[in-house]
Amino acid sequence: MFEQVKTIIEQYIDCRGVELTPETGLLTELNINSLDLVELVCAFEVAFDIEVPEKDIRKFSKVKDIMAYLEKSR
Repeated sequence: MFEQVKTIIEQYIDCRGVELTPETGLLTELNINSLDLVELVCAFEVAFDIEVPEKDIRKFSKVKDIMAYLEKSR
């Protein structure tokens, strides 16, 4: 799961200089703004054929939060 999530993040976010791990902070370490986060979530929705309600997007602060959400949605 981590490799899939990492690949999608790298496609949409400039990750140069940051080693992506499950503990990587989306807002703190990757400096993702709210628009970037929405675009990233859209990419996960397409890749995993799910729909993420807006209220759930606020729960994503680290890479592991996305992974846990995707695991739960399977």
